Amino acid sequence: MALDGDAVRGSTQTNSTGAFHLTLPDGRYVIRATNVGGYASTATELVVISDRPVHITLVVDSGIR
Repeated sequence: MALDGDAVRGSTQTNSTGAFHLTLPDGRYVIRATNVGGYASTATELVVISDRPVHITLVVDSGIR
């Protein structure tokens, strides 16, 4: 999900390889991964959206040991 402060500005799902695409208006967003149950992970990335695509990688620790 894409957060602007506390407001969710967009969300998407990954494909079978874990890739995702999300279109947002220009601005600053925190991109956060959540699991199927909706629980937020600690995988976040602050991005600034402008007129060019932004590529990010979120690494999610499943916690399974």
